[in-house]
Amino acid sequence: MKSLHKLIMMSATYQMSSQSKQLAYDKDPTNRLFWRFNMRRLTAEEIRDSVLVVGGSFNPKMFGASIYPPLPAEVLATSSQPNRAWGRSSPAESSRRSIYIHVKRSLRPPMLVNFDSPDADSACAVRVSTTVPTQALGMLNSRFMNEQAAKFAARLRLDKKDNIKDQIAYAIRLTTGRRPQDAEVKGDLAFVNQLMNKFKLTGVDAMRHYALLMLNTNEFVYLD
Repeated sequence: MKSLHKLIMMSATYQMSSQSKQLAYDKDPTNRLFWRFNMRRLTAEEIRDSVLVVGGSFNPKMFGASIYPPLPAEVLATSSQPNRAWGRSSPAESSRRSIYIHVKRSLRPPMLVNFDSPDADSACAVRVSTTVPTQALGMLNSRFMNEQAAKFAARLRLDKKDNIKDQIAYAIRLTTGRRPQDAEVKGDLAFVNQLMNKFKLTGVDAMRHYALLMLNTNEFVYLD
């Protein structure tokens, strides 16, 4: 199996990007012959795990009991026993991979629900992938995302000190997996400066907002 996996992963087909080519598109617009990679959105678990990794709080611990990441009070209020319906895990345990999250049909983390994690009430042969407004709203406004954005910004400060330009370039590198272009670094720096000069935010708050923005980009949520 390992030899087969290596053969597949080293093939030209497996390593293709989603970039379109006009000649190929004209001949095969639906990509039936696999001349490019079909861009896909990350699954709910992949998005949450990626957020934790970028923010520097990811716990790679494997195996063991299920974890209970914090749930919003609004979700717990739907239970007949809000104070007893969900367990409690330490911050370190809560930062483990999403596959370890305890599954309870009536109580599910909103982020996983928003991004089409399977409904535990019925069998799920194939996952759907939707694009709806609640996904963007949750990614911008949820407590989890804002906490992780603050941790992401703190990581940028720790690794790149007080040089905001270097922090921005580093943020792009971490969230996109590629080298940042000078033009986009310049544009993002102008955005952060605007937050500080026009809206009177501190450097820390401005970078926290910028970190949240980077966690909401298409390049972070979609695999191409």
